[in-house]
Amino acid sequence: MVGTQKALLTAIACLLLSTASAGEKEDRAKLEKIGKDISKLEQSIKGQSRQQDKLAGELKKIELASADLNNKISTIEKQRAALNRELIQLEKQQAELESLKRSQQQLISQEIIAAYRLGSEEPIKLLLNQEDPEKFSRSLKYYDYFLAARAEKLASYRQTHQQLETTKSDIASREQSLAESRQQLVIEQQTLRENRQQREQLLTSLNKQIQNSQQTLNQLRNERQRLETVLKALEQRAMQLAAPASKQPFSKQKGKLPWPVSGKLTQHFGAVRNADITWSGWLMQAAEGLHVHSIHHGRVIFSDYLRGYGLLVIIDHGEGYMSLYAHNQVLLRETGDWVKPGERIARVGNTGGQADHALYFEIRHNGKPTNPKAWLASKAGR
Repeated sequence: MVGTQKALLTAIACLLLSTASAGEKEDRAKLEKIGKDISKLEQSIKGQSRQQDKLAGELKKIELASADLNNKISTIEKQRAALNRELIQLEKQQAELESLKRSQQQLISQEIIAAYRLGSEEPIKLLLNQEDPEKFSRSLKYYDYFLAARAEKLASYRQTHQQLETTKSDIASREQSLAESRQQLVIEQQTLRENRQQREQLLTSLNKQIQNSQQTLNQLRNERQRLETVLKALEQRAMQLAAPASKQPFSKQKGKLPWPVSGKLTQHFGAVRNADITWSGWLMQAAEGLHVHSIHHGRVIFSDYLRGYGLLVIIDHGEGYMSLYAHNQVLLRETGDWVKPGERIARVGNTGGQADHALYFEIRHNGKPTNPKAWLASKAGR
């Protein structure tokens, strides 16, 4: 549109110049103004383009950082769950040791009473009081057994006491770790909230600059071209890889494949998107963070950020078939990974500058988009 306007204005300027006479100063002044306006328009467009690139770059950084934070928060939550399980086990162990300690204390108390009663019967007294040497020897053995049993009980008590103190120390350590992880979780969640607020501000600024319908159209064309370029490169790479070993070829799965996510279908294949741009796939609105699943066996040939599509996963299913999953919050599989039907590959998000949380999904054959309706089962089975 802008190029057409420029060409038209330039043509008009040339036409007027060719017909103007030396005395037509007023017309020449108008022509000069038109030329200046054209230059200003070009500079304005260049400035807007640079600003859009800058904002898009900042948006990418924030969305990637948010994806990392989501992963970090998930890891912390798993660690907290593990610490809680350990803490419960330690508290159970503490209760058992406390019970054992009380039992041992009772036994030791009984030993102390018995020792007190026997206190006057020291070996020398036993010797003096026994007329029969054999009886004395037997009494002395009983006395030794008694002392050994008492020593063993005291040793067991000391061991239990030490185990109890160690358990208490472990509990305190786990509680400290839980407190620290709770504090870290609060910090990360606050950072994520700030990132989201910053993202919304950037997104608002970016959207204000692309409200013009022609700019939006050009943006969509560029995004499509970028995707086509990536797909062509990926097709060449996929041809060099071994075909996915599947007993059920993708081409035989029409109407049988599971939905990649359980959500509301908001944009259909072939629907008008903007002017002469139509949707090449489905846009499915879904809850933030909901798992995205592979529709069939295949190999991940792209798992990265692509402008306009955000965090994107592309899977090669062999026979020239590919499936695309865009605008994810987090990517769970990397390039080169093999995936099974229904395997979790990402989480629903709104990266790539989307206002709502949704999954953009495509199926392509030999690089050309095909209608997902022909391939997916009639109802979401998730």
